[in-house]
Amino acid sequence: MIFVNIDSEGGLVQLGDYSISWGNSEDPFFENHRLEGFCAFNAGQMSIEFGCVDQDRPGIYLVRYEDGDVRSVQTILSF
Repeated sequence: MIFVNIDSEGGLVQLGDYSISWGNSEDPFFENHRLEGFCAFNAGQMSIEFGCVDQDRPGIYLVRYEDGDVRSVQTILSF
């Protein structure tokens, strides 16, 4: 079964344990200012993340989750 949720702030397309998610958010203090965006390709408990998701800096990260929490992060490239 395919799950799709897309709006002006981002989206999620999921097929079983595989998904693609992305997002952009507005700065809560400056209406028209955009914060860092992200895109993540997820397979089960693993994710390759582009942008600024859970880390403090934009980059490319290989992330392992356990029960929805970040278990380990390997930085591939950071900016």
